[in-house]
Parts: sequence; structure tokens; C-alpha cells
Amino acid sequence: MKDKLEDFIREQRDEFDDLEPSEALWRGIAGKLDGSEIKSKQSDRYMWLWKVAAVVFVCLSIGLLSERYWTSGVSEEIVAVEEEPSEDIERVERYYSQLIAERRAEIIIVMKQTDIVDDQLLHDLDDLDQMYQELKMDLAQNQNNEKVINAMIRNLQLRVEILNKQLKILDQLIKYEENEAINI
Repeated sequence: MKDKLEDFIREQRDEFDDLEPSEALWRGIAGKLDGSEIKSKQSDRYMWLWKVAAVVFVCLSIGLLSERYWTSGVSEEIVAVEEEPSEDIERVERYYSQLIAERRAEIIIVMKQTDIVDDQLLHDLDDLDQMYQELKMDLAQNQNNEKVINAMIRNLQLRVEILNKQLKILDQLIKYEENEAINI
């Protein structure tokens, strides 16, 4: 089948070659080629400008990033020198110690009024006090150790929470006893 097609094309070749494109078609093609050459020259100029802009952008980015990298070490050192965490720790410790002392005094007053003695609560609070003193000694050995500082603060918060809960329980117990006394 392929051979028949090739044979047919060879035999009819002269008839295929007799049609030539018109002169107008050639002029149109030539006009389009001239216009594309002008456009390609203009696009080359714009491409060159884009390349220059990209190089400038990359250089500025590298400069800004390197400046940020080189100066960041200095600012961190300044911040580290300016901070005094021991003052903050003392302030937090004073605040929580005052709260703990107030709550303990309130609990002792309520316990004396109601003749309730909760040895387990007092023992737990003493244990927390001992743990806090150990953390304080650890902090003296490891100045500004964040884990120790966070453990100390958490210990103080836990003591305040325990005392607050105990106060609520005692208040509820007193109210319950008052209601029972009224109902009798």
C-alpha cells in the first residue's frame, strides 16, 4: 500500500509542482518577518532590563540578609546583658510567698474556728516547701537555668492552688455545718 502511494506521488509530481504561491502571499510573509524582527529587538531590550533588575534584586537581598545575620549576634548579646532575671525571680517569689502566707493564715484561722485539723494538708504543704527550698539551692548553683526557674514558679503556683482549693473546701464545710445547724 505504501509503495502504491509513493508511486502515485512520483508519477503526479509535475502536477503538484505547478501551483506556486502568489506574490501577495510572499509579501505578507515578508512583512510579518520584518515586524517580528523589530519586535524581537524590542523584547531583547526589555529582556536586558529584566536581567539587570533581577541582578539588582538578588544583590540587595543578599546584602540585607547578610546584614541581618551579622548584626543579629550583637543584638542578642545586648539583650542578654540588659536582662536581669534574678530581679524578676525575686519579684515573682515575693508575690507568691505573700499569697501563700495569706492563704495559710486564712486556713489556720478557719481550722481553729471549726476544730478541724488536716494533718495531711499541712504535711503536703511542708513537702512542697522543702521541694521549693531544694529548687532554690539548684538555682543558686545553676544561675538563670530556665528549667529550674520554671519548676520554682510551678511549685509556687501549685501551693497557691492547693491552698485556694482547701479554703473552698473549708468554706463549703462551714456552710454545710451551718445549714445542718439551722435545719435541726
